[in-house]
Order: sequence, then C-alpha cells, then structure tokens
Amino acid sequence: MRRSTSDESMLYHTLSRVSSLGDDDRWKDIREQTNSRLKAITDSWDRPTFKLPQLPNIIPAPLKKNPLLGPDQSDQSLSGGARTSAIFEANPFTPKYDNLTDLDRALELLTGDIVIMGGYRGSVLRSTKTNRQVWVPVKLGLNIRKVNLEVGLSPEDEERMEETIYASGMLKNIGPVDISKRLIKRLRECENSRAGRLRVWDYGYDWRLSPHLLSRRLIKFLEQLPSNQAQDPLKNKGAMVIAHSLGGLITRHAVNQRPELFSGVIYAGTPQRCINILGPIRNGDAVLFNEKVLTAQVNFSLRTTFVFLPEDGFCFINKHTGEQYPVDFYDPQEWVKYCWSPCIEPCLPSFKSRTSALASLRELSERLPTPLRSRGNSAASESRSPTRNVAAEVTRKADIATDRTLAPQMGSSHGDAQQPDADMGSRAANFAYLTRVLADTKRFREETKHRPEHTLENKYPPFAVIYGKEVPTVWAVSVTSREQISCADAYDDLMFRSGDGVVLAKEAMLPEGYELVKEGRISTDRGHITILGDLEAVGRALLAVVRGRRKGIGLGGNDAQT
Repeated sequence: MRRSTSDESMLYHTLSRVSSLGDDDRWKDIREQTNSRLKAITDSWDRPTFKLPQLPNIIPAPLKKNPLLGPDQSDQSLSGGARTSAIFEANPFTPKYDNLTDLDRALELLTGDIVIMGGYRGSVLRSTKTNRQVWVPVKLGLNIRKVNLEVGLSPEDEERMEETIYASGMLKNIGPVDISKRLIKRLRECENSRAGRLRVWDYGYDWRLSPHLLSRRLIKFLEQLPSNQAQDPLKNKGAMVIAHSLGGLITRHAVNQRPELFSGVIYAGTPQRCINILGPIRNGDAVLFNEKVLTAQVNFSLRTTFVFLPEDGFCFINKHTGEQYPVDFYDPQEWVKYCWSPCIEPCLPSFKSRTSALASLRELSERLPTPLRSRGNSAASESRSPTRNVAAEVTRKADIATDRTLAPQMGSSHGDAQQPDADMGSRAANFAYLTRVLADTKRFREETKHRPEHTLENKYPPFAVIYGKEVPTVWAVSVTSREQISCADAYDDLMFRSGDGVVLAKEAMLPEGYELVKEGRISTDRGHITILGDLEAVGRALLAVVRGRRKGIGLGGNDAQT
C-alpha cells in the first residue's frame, strides 16, 4: 500500500526541525551519575492527577480548527505537562466529558487485551521448588538470603532454567518505588476491565535468558490471548503492549516476526543501546548492601547483558583532544584486549596510579576488606584525596547510591572483590561462550531493524514512545588514552547528555525507518525506573496508538484511512 503525503501527516508523527530531546549543554559540568534509586523514590510520591473543570467552549463550531488537518503540534509541547488529546475532537469515539485526564479518556476507549512488561531485572523470579521469590526480596538486599542467579554457559542450561527458576509476573514495585503498580491498578479498575471488555496482563519473563528465546516466548504468549484466537486470522485484533526498557527490545523483535499479533506498542525508555551495562560487566552490581548476587561473573552469564552494547563502537573519547576511540564490542578478541570482563581478562591497575607517587599506598588501602565498596563514579574524587578519612569513606559508601538493583550504572571499582577465581580452562570456556553469545546478540539486533516490506504492506502496528530528557545520562567515557580503557579506572570520568538517568533521550527513539504514530512521542520528567508511573504520559501514548489503530494503521491492505 502506498500512502500519500497527506496520509502521512495525518497518521504519522512528523519529525521536528527543532530538537526536542533536551538541552545537552546543561550537563557539561556534571561528573557523577544521578542517584537513580533516590530519583525513583521521589518520582513515586503521589502527584495530583486531576484536572480543573474547563470553562465552557463558546467558539462557534465552524471556526474550530480541526486538529486532524493541522500541523503536528506534538514537538512544540513535548516538555509540557498534561496535554489534552484534541486529536479526538473530530472522532466519533470521543469520550463524553472534557474534564477527564488523558488516561481516563484512553481507558474509555481501550478494549481487548493489554500487556505490560518490564525491563532488565524487571520481572519477579521465583524458585520452582519452593515458590519463594528469588528476585528481588528485601532479605536478598540485606544479605540475609542467599540466591544464585548465575546461568550456565551452554544453550541447554537456559532452555532448562524453568526447572529451577521461573518468572511469575512483572516486578511492580520495590518498597516505596512504584514501577507499574499504580498503572496496572488503574487499568484493572476501569469500567471496561470490570465489564470484561478489557483484559489486563502483567507479563513476566526471565530477563537473564537470551533475547531470541524471550522473543519466542512472548510470541507464544500473545498467540494464546483472546484477541489473537479468531479462527480467521484476518479477524484477529491483536494485543496492545506497553513495554519498558529491555521489554521493548524483546517486543520490537517479536513485532518484526509477527506484527499481526499487536494492535499497538508503547515503548517506554527502550534503548537502542546503553553503555551503562559496561559497569556491571566489569565490576558487578550491589543490591542494597549485597554485592554477592550480581557479581561480574553473574552479569557475564546473563545473555541479555550484551544486547545493550553499541554496534558502532562509540563509547570512549580522549579527554584532552576529543578524539574518539572506536572499539568493536562484538569482537571477542577486543574483550581480551580491553579487559571488559574479569571472566575473560582481569583489568589492569589504575592508569592514574602509574604516575602517582602514592600509588603503592593507595593500592594497599583499596585492598582492605570493604563490604560496602562503592560501584559509583567516585574514583575521580578518590584520586584527588588519597589520604581520605577511612571511616568517612565507609559511611559514604554505605549510601543508597550504591544500589543498582534495577538501574545498572557505570563506575569503577579498584578492589579485587569482583575478580573471579578462574583457571585457564574456565577462561577458555568463558571465551567460547562469549564468542557464541556476541554473535547471537548481533544477529538479534539485526533482526530488530526496520523491515521495509512491513511498512509497504501496512503490517506494522502504531508505535508510540515515552522517554525522559530531564536527567543527566551517561553518553560517553572520557579517558586519557586508548590504553586506559583496559585499566581499573577507565570509567572514572563520564560525559553526560539528556535522558532518564539510564537511557539517553536520543537512544530512546525508534530505530531508523520506523514511524511513530501522530502525537506518539511523549516526554516525561520521570527517571528510568519509574517512567511508567507517569500515568498521564501513558494515557497520551495510549490515546495516540488507539487513534492510529482506528485509522487503520497495521491492518494491512488499503485499510489505513485518510
């Protein structure tokens, strides 16, 4: 099907000529990452969701501007607050009351199946034997309960993983941090849901396993939903999917395989790439006060860890000249050369310590047992103050900022706690595993790219994007030379751009070739973890996608209406 230019402007989002992805100059003096957990807690505080009653509209109907025929206004208002959905003014399905929130309007329109899925580390994992929650209970973070999340290195190990651990649903909240709890509650309490016209599913998946396997399981799940069970495939309506972070990457792959299973997709904080993952790969992550759950070795065994790596190799920049040092993250030999994982090659000593007169003293102090050793970007300040007070340092390292439960972040660790005790045989097995997984991951990423035939045949469902642009987010790593990349202090000096604290605004957009539905690009001031807690942003995205579907997007043939 060929669409005319007028059809495009009415159904699809037009790119703005003015950047709406945030002012990157704001962050040029930032040197440390935002405390993502604290941001998540403050984002979870209740905010007013009501709207004041509107004054009567006295403009004569003939003088009203039909927004369906006007220019796209979404780019001028991306940073605004609650934007009413004027796109439904000329729509026969417009809800009755003008003082409803955008989410209220969307809930009046939604029917069929809607699926909400979380991101990296965003599903509840349970023991198959005991049904006890192994990710992520509070006892785990307090180091009271011991859990092994490592996945065996063979393909058979992950195929059999459900014999020991299974996913029981989306992780909706962690204590006061709301991830999707309020959203799912609102969906299940709406009139269409109570009447059985809307079926709400929170979809859990084992986020440790290979993305290809997760995509196949998602497709199998969607095939079994009532909206995809019609005997005549042409009568299937498809399911609406709201996917956060990694969940969006899995969904994008599934859409390319079976677009007819979807009535629309909302990508919330879904990265095209995210170099933050390099921190956990080399140094491991802390879960509250527990550093033994997500060690470097565990992160290395998680297949989805590698899906965030950039294919163009952009990451490292010379701090003095601005020269870029491109690398190939998908070449296993580069992992040996640059020591990105201690499972392949332990990193070299701090690059700065080679020229420091206090190198030996600092190395000795850093090898003292420190169970609360920071994974944050603190080494720069450490090098400036080699004689820091040890007691004060331990207190600082116990700060909540060390927690990386749901938001992997970059940072250096100069101790040896994360170095696996592996012999040459183990390293050979690790290298063979890495070679296979990198090749599989690269193929997966290739299969998520835009397929022109789906666009020409009008098979792609309407897409919307929710993204953040108000939090400094790692963009690149500043190093003294290429040689520093393999050193323990490689991630000390970070460079920031606009994003949600984990995913850059630019990287949260759809890949080249994909089209957003009109009014389908929505910004939020929320951080990455709580992005689905912005109910009005979700409401605006739902309205845009529902409108696009009712106009025929994704229905094949010549169904797209003008």
